[in-house]
Amino acid sequence: MRSAATGRLPADREREIAHVLAAPGARTGAGRCVRCRGVAVIASVTGGRAVITLSGHPAAPGGRFRRPWGARPGPRPPSSGLFAGGTPPVAPRLATPGASLAVTVEPDGGSARPAGPPTVQLASESAGLGE
Repeated sequence: MRSAATGRLPADREREIAHVLAAPGARTGAGRCVRCRGVAVIASVTGGRAVITLSGHPAAPGGRFRRPWGARPGPRPPSSGLFAGGTPPVAPRLATPGASLAVTVEPDGGSARPAGPPTVQLASESAGLGE
């Protein structure tokens, strides 16, 4: 999260985001849903990490937050962080073939699996992952 005093991200998060953005061969992808909400991904294929941003999404209802999930075949999709305070999450494990990135609205305190349908979803191949 950003510092209330400076409005800046913690140094370790800034470095993590910069590392993904500056990675050789970093790729971008974007998706939209029918309500013109969007998700964008900048991914480091070699590092297996991606910076995820949202656009056009209203604030999550009180006591809830938006969470990206690495949706892939299997019983339990891994969480890819959460959107908090305007800070984009850096997500691991998006390079699984057949995977996608889904964003859901989750209750405060989180959940072990998505609590509802995705508000937007992006196939990993759209970001150059999972090839």
